[in-house]
Amino acid sequence: MKEEMTKETVKLQFEMIHLFHKNFAKTFHQTGNSPYSLNKNQNKAILIIGAVGEIMPTTLGKCLDLQKGSLTSMIDALERVELVCRRGDPGDRRKILISLSKKGKVHRDWLTEELEKRASEVLNRLPEEDIVAYQESLKTMLGTLKKLDGSA
Repeated sequence: MKEEMTKETVKLQFEMIHLFHKNFAKTFHQTGNSPYSLNKNQNKAILIIGAVGEIMPTTLGKCLDLQKGSLTSMIDALERVELVCRRGDPGDRRKILISLSKKGKVHRDWLTEELEKRASEVLNRLPEEDIVAYQESLKTMLGTLKKLDGSA
């Protein structure tokens, strides 16, 4: 029984990911008025770093599913345009922490606003009760993912 449920869950998950990308992920490419020419992974990195305050590069790489070389290049590029800062971890000199600079925080705020506008355009195609149901489903999924991550 559990094996069948797991197989069905995996199928639903992949279908959901496909439809999510089709409807929402393209918004990461369509942020045209930015003073920075960032790609989708750079924009996602700005949002992730902004959400947690500071992060180790390896953790950021896991969140973005990037290999170490690609991640280093991306962080270097964000540092060159002064959106992120690197600093040593005071608790462990071997570790590096990445955080947003003042410019990075301004860009994150702008990006968040742009993404909210674009997501609203997509969601407004639905009746209000469907938006509420979608929101509740997201809360449930987030809770489950946090349990899998060990953070709930």
